Amino acid sequence: MLEVQGGAMTVRFVVLLVVALLGVGVMVLVAGVSTAPVSLPRLRRFAARQELLVTEANGPLVVRALAVTRRWRALGLTTGVLLGLLWALRDDRLTLNFTAAFLGWFVGAVVAEWRLAGLVVESGRRTASLARRTVTAYLRRGAAVLLGLACLALVVLYVAVVTRAGSVGSGAPGLRGEATLWLAAAAAGLAAVTATLRRVASRPQPAVDGDLLAADDALRARSANVLAGSAVVAAGYPAASLLGLLGTTFERSSGAWAGTSVAALLLTVVVGWLVAVRPSPARRAVRPGPTRAPAVP
Repeated sequence: MLEVQGGAMTVRFVVLLVVALLGVGVMVLVAGVSTAPVSLPRLRRFAARQELLVTEANGPLVVRALAVTRRWRALGLTTGVLLGLLWALRDDRLTLNFTAAFLGWFVGAVVAEWRLAGLVVESGRRTASLARRTVTAYLRRGAAVLLGLACLALVVLYVAVVTRAGSVGSGAPGLRGEATLWLAAAAAGLAAVTATLRRVASRPQPAVDGDLLAADDALRARSANVLAGSAVVAAGYPAASLLGLLGTTFERSSGAWAGTSVAALLLTVVVGWLVAVRPSPARRAVRPGPTRAPAVP
């Protein structure tokens, strides 16, 4: 018995050592990636996707913004991967949790957008603008519609689970409680995305017009559409879970419901990825023109 326990402790120690070494290696890799200069191909891809002419005036702003987003997304992804590994060790398993990895990346992306508000531009500090800037000026209409449909689908699935739980009777309180938790988690994520989108649209702009302002608008549009695409993907997790709960209320076809849950998750991943990578040039906000004095007769 002592030999068995000693062997189990040795295995656990080896697993912890491997995880620690992997964590250190990943952190070193992320540190190198996050501090490396933005490559010219990446800058060109951004310019082509946003239909932006990169010049000497706006180039430094674009490069610094891309570096900030890459740094925080990489940090969030790494944190999610490591937390997922530590969570798996509770069951003596060493597995990669893709859900934790994505959620970490998503949190990093949200933090990056808030950090961009304080980014210094070459011409001086950012200032408030009299231009009417809203989320719709930067978020594509199709992306907004898809995000709205994802939210509507979650509400419909929640209502379906609660309705079926009431008709089945047995285990209804547990099903309702779990479904409510998933809907609450989705609502919290949507609130975070909504607040970040508003921050993207309303954060101060450079005090000059021209190339620098065009780059700032392009960065906002890119951020808004990446956030929307990420939110669509994030909605897939509670949607798949709600579909799984709905399947438990039926005596048969449990395998079909499981397949439907996986298909829904894959669909949101594909749709969210397409939303994030599609070209998303900004629609210029309406800017106030000069005020004319009334003509004197």
